[in-house]
Amino acid sequence: MGKIKVLPTSRVGIGPLAEMAAELRAMLPGWEDTQPGPERPRGPADLRLDLEHLAHHDTNGLLVASEGAEVLGFVASFVRSRYLVLSQLWVLPELAASEVPRTLVRRALVFGERSGTSKVVFHALTPWQLALGVQFALAPVFPCLRLGLSLEQTQLLGHQLSRLLPGAEVTKEALERRAYFADLERLDRLVRGFARPMDHEYWLLERNFQLAVVREGERITAYGYGGAEQCGPVVGATEEAALAALGWALQFAASAPSEKRELSLLLPVSFAKAVEQLLEGAGRVLAASFWLANEAPRASYFVPASLSLL
Repeated sequence: MGKIKVLPTSRVGIGPLAEMAAELRAMLPGWEDTQPGPERPRGPADLRLDLEHLAHHDTNGLLVASEGAEVLGFVASFVRSRYLVLSQLWVLPELAASEVPRTLVRRALVFGERSGTSKVVFHALTPWQLALGVQFALAPVFPCLRLGLSLEQTQLLGHQLSRLLPGAEVTKEALERRAYFADLERLDRLVRGFARPMDHEYWLLERNFQLAVVREGERITAYGYGGAEQCGPVVGATEEAALAALGWALQFAASAPSEKRELSLLLPVSFAKAVEQLLEGAGRVLAASFWLANEAPRASYFVPASLSLL
């Protein structure tokens, strides 16, 4: 192997990277249903649009490794508050044991250090990525499951969970007034440890996802997003509130137009009650991944938005 170059990319170069990620993702056990084909556009929206968003806000965290004109792989990472999140690492299968993934992770960590971060999270999709994360002093915190539910099951379970506590969908008029944005930031800081206002604007204004908030008494204690083929993010200060918000997110995802008859979502096993509810509701475990960090997360009650925007 010749000299490897690692450089940031821009939104202009996202198309080929999204196609590469889509092909590699579909090769993983439990992700075969995401394979692009004639009936599914290449570079699905959950990859392409999310990566374009990251390239706009975190250009130096979206790093591409190449040799000459050939792209060998890339890492998607972003900084929120004092957190560096490594959300995706993709390399050509034959290079998994080479220096390419190690170099990409090292450069992403340098990006985080220069941005003033002190905490690191890495979502490892494969055992070799788990081993790589451990080599960089990141400890496995919990597994993360990819669960599948039929849309009928999704709608029924969502209705049941959403009734646990009072909640309501946030109207477009309220969003135009930026109502609830302070509550979203408060919950993000409390549960996830970081604020992400640019991500909320992306989910609401660019992706047009639906948003619901859940109350315990007079206080908003959870929120949940849903849209076409996406359930999440969901964040809750308490287990019951998070379950109710997950119910809203499931309903939003089930009612959005989609060619697929099944919904999939990522769910940390630390949110144990949600895993239990979905499996009892006829959910199926499709795949498992690993959540690594340099320190334990603050709380357990959340559902990641997607592979790219955990």
